[in-house]
Amino acid sequence: MLFKRAVKLHWRKEHGFTFLELLLVLSIIVILTGVILPFSEKRLQKISEEDALKVFMTFVHETQLYAITHNEPMLITFSGNGVFYRSAKEDKTVILEGQFPTGMRRAESTKLKELYFMPNGNLSPTGTMTFVTQTIGNKKISFQFERGRMIINE
Repeated sequence: MLFKRAVKLHWRKEHGFTFLELLLVLSIIVILTGVILPFSEKRLQKISEEDALKVFMTFVHETQLYAITHNEPMLITFSGNGVFYRSAKEDKTVILEGQFPTGMRRAESTKLKELYFMPNGNLSPTGTMTFVTQTIGNKKISFQFERGRMIINE
């Protein structure tokens, strides 16, 4: 009988968390999420823009490789205010297409508006192309005459 009474008292003491304690924990989680989320969003945008530059440089190399292997001139052009880019043959047949992420584009003021690869892979004309980004600032890529030489300038 004493054992049953002790068990009943023991079960009565365990009620779990109170509603107030649950609200306190929930409010802490909401506050932390509100503080951390804006920083992580900017970081993701920065990573996305850095990756987009690498993808564009790979795109240029692929276009150059196509020009060399098929012994055909290739042209990289931009559209949609510099957001979309594509490589095409002289007869306008599109080989590759790409797009920059939201907030990133080729600058309107850049002197180099398109890239033309000769059948031997050389670039004509050479120059610098500027890209506008939201988080990493304006990036300039210098395209040199030598095959496949691109330099990113801060």
